[in-house]
Amino acid sequence: MSGSEHGEGSVFDGSIGRWTVCGTSCASGAGAGSGSVRLRNLGDVPAPDEPIDDDVATDRGDEVEPAIAPERRLAEPGTEVSDDLRDRRTGFFRESDSTTSPVAGLPAQTGGRWSELEADRQIRAFLVALSGDRKLVHRSEPVELLRENDLLLLFGPEEEEAFATLALRFPEETVTRWATLLSGGDRSEAFGPRSRSERRDEAVIVRSLHVGLRNRVLGAVLFVLLIVGVVAVARGLLAPDSVDRSDRALRFSSTVTASEADGPAGAIPGGAPVAEPALVGTADRVVAVLRGDGDPADRIRLEVPAAELPIPVGALAGTVFEHGGGQVALLGPADWWAGACVRVVVATELLRPLDVVIHEATDGACPPDLVGRTARVTCIGRRVLILAVDIPQGEVPLIEGGTGWAETIRFGLETATGTASRWETLAVRGSIAVADAGASVAVPTFGGASGDVVTVDMGVWGSGSSLGDCILT
Repeated sequence: MSGSEHGEGSVFDGSIGRWTVCGTSCASGAGAGSGSVRLRNLGDVPAPDEPIDDDVATDRGDEVEPAIAPERRLAEPGTEVSDDLRDRRTGFFRESDSTTSPVAGLPAQTGGRWSELEADRQIRAFLVALSGDRKLVHRSEPVELLRENDLLLLFGPEEEEAFATLALRFPEETVTRWATLLSGGDRSEAFGPRSRSERRDEAVIVRSLHVGLRNRVLGAVLFVLLIVGVVAVARGLLAPDSVDRSDRALRFSSTVTASEADGPAGAIPGGAPVAEPALVGTADRVVAVLRGDGDPADRIRLEVPAAELPIPVGALAGTVFEHGGGQVALLGPADWWAGACVRVVVATELLRPLDVVIHEATDGACPPDLVGRTARVTCIGRRVLILAVDIPQGEVPLIEGGTGWAETIRFGLETATGTASRWETLAVRGSIAVADAGASVAVPTFGGASGDVVTVDMGVWGSGSSLGDCILT
């Protein structure tokens, strides 16, 4: 291609390495530069971050026109943003050297409520402090100042707390207006952007918690009722059937009290106290436990010197009578009860106590830890001692559950062992019970009035005399 041509086309200037785009005519020389648009070689296009040399651009005759921002070029009518507002918004959010809120150090306001004008002044001062060193468009109305400068975006938890503290002195109208404004247009008693939907969600959560708690409590109650029902059914199925043991129980032939008798006042009708042979027992069992540590079962002794026993083995006999109630008669050597500790227990077949009485002629005769109530003496003599006991008739309900029958009476002499004694427990005991199953034995009755001398007859017993006199008390 030649250095100069006419008509549409282009001219390449090899000395400076550029093309010249021509219109309808193309002229060479100095006049050619006025009618051409010069294009730089692709190798001379600067990188995106490379600054443009204004002098070079001027020398080349390039005209640099300012670029129009997309948001300005595409803005809808009525939504255009002024250059001043754009400049202020450009630096609105920026990194700060401080991590504390600008209003964190504001002094706390104390006193009564402000007037509306004073409240607006305090709010305006708060917003100015909140903006920091940002450029502001000042407005006298705090709400307009907030909206014009987009200061609502700066409200965070710390700012809300500081503003809420300030609002304690606002008049009611100001509190209402700003609570509505800061809650996003929805009235709220607390400052902060909580919308209706957020509060609805909170209400749903609270309601769900209440329903869950109610269901849990109801489930727990039903579970407890189920357990109680299962236990009751199991006890009913597993509990043994109640066995009628009336034939083994101590049964009175009749019960007559002094008030019911037709004789002299205080007298109970009846004959002499003659024992039923099937209801006579002997104290022939020694209970001896050495003092010391360890298992008591390892310290039990079956043989004890006779001199250490409170009464010789087999020397004491016992039987049961009815005389205005249950009576246990004990017959032994002369003055055997003087200085002794006598204990009588009415019990069931499994030795569950129904009544326990204790008699000591002198204080300190019984061990201090011996359990039982003080016995009432019905008749006393040198060889005979009769004590009143409670012998329940028929089936007896037990407080721990189930029932029992008064089937045996255990009696004996206990020793109050001192600290110097080698014995922890030392006693001679016996028992009275119906021996043969199926035998119906009635407890005999004797009569008399207070002051009468009666003779107790034990029947055939041991080698000694089975008779003894006592005076009714």
